[in-house]
Order: sequence, then structure tokens, then C-alpha cells
Amino acid sequence: TMKTKSKTTALAVTTALLVGCTSNQMLGAGGGAAAGALAGGLIGGDWKGALIGAAAGAALGWGAAKLIEYSSTQVRTPEADQQIYGVSERVNSPLVKLRKGSSAPARVRPGEQVTVKTDYSLLLPQGTNNAQVEESWVLKKDGKALTELPPKTSLRTAGGWQANAGIEIPKDAAAGTYVIEHKVKTGTSYDTDESVFVVSAT
Repeated sequence: TMKTKSKTTALAVTTALLVGCTSNQMLGAGGGAAAGALAGGLIGGDWKGALIGAAAGAALGWGAAKLIEYSSTQVRTPEADQQIYGVSERVNSPLVKLRKGSSAPARVRPGEQVTVKTDYSLLLPQGTNNAQVEESWVLKKDGKALTELPPKTSLRTAGGWQANAGIEIPKDAAAGTYVIEHKVKTGTSYDTDESVFVVSAT
């Protein structure tokens, strides 16, 4: 039937695009979006799924994104954090407060590196020496999540902490504004912030 032929054609074109892009190491945000659009149309039986496929395909270029040069440092004492947040007494359960998430430089080119910093505070109940804290980052573009970077989990003592890490921008990353969602979590307590950087066209 015509419908079956359309699906077969879409599958052939999608396969050819994926193979061709992969062989030329060009399957990134742009090529991935195109392939995703074709796949979306195929899956939906028509082209109504193209936009959904494009959004999924756009993330392909960031699939291998990872944190590099990660480090963390305690930057404030528990007493300093208590004054910052106006806490006169110890909390009843571990509590995290994210003071600021940042990324620099503000503008980069594909293939360069962005440094992300997450400044947060951990407040602990009296008699508790430390707590497990998870630091995580989600990369977004145009309101959609592209990839979630591998989280870092460590035992932290009370006080202010700053996590520093680098994110390598894929050489075929699409130009535009990107948002990094910074998140810290301990137990049921969590907090988030966002930072922005721009990828310039080559």
C-alpha cells in the first residue's frame, strides 16, 4: 500500500542519513534533529511526529556530554551559612540551599569548554557530622532538556560548598542560547538555580 511504501521510504532515508552522518562524524544537534524528524514521521505513520522526532534527535550531539576537571571546595563555615540564611538554631534535618549557579564564559564556540560553578550550603542537625549530597546538572535549549550530565554524590560536612566542573561543547553543537539547571539534593531537601551561555556559530 501507499502507506507502507511511505514508511519504507522514510526508513531508508533515515538509515542513509544516520549512516552518512556517522561516517563523517557529523551527527550532532543539526544532523541529529533531521534524522530524528524522519524517525518521528516514520514512527507516527505520517509526518505529525516529525517535531517530536526532531527534538529527540537534537539531543544526539550532546549524548556523550560529560563533566571534566570536576572539583569541589568548602568555601564557608557553618556559622557563616547560618548568618546568611538567618538560621539562629540548628535545623531538624539536613537542608541544602543553592546560593548561585553560574557558567563561564558567557559566549563560546563549538569545541570549546564552559566552566560551571554551583555554590550551595549544607545545614545539618545538631549531632550530625555529615550528609550525602548529590550535585547534578541538566542542559537545556529552547525549553527542552538535551541531556542530564552524570551527577556527583559525596559526603559533605556542614557549611558552604562550591562544585566546579567543565563541559566540553560538541564541535557540531547548534548555535544558540543554552541553559544549565544546577541542582543539589540531600534526602528530601533540594534546591535549583539556572545559568546561561551562548554557543556562537563557527
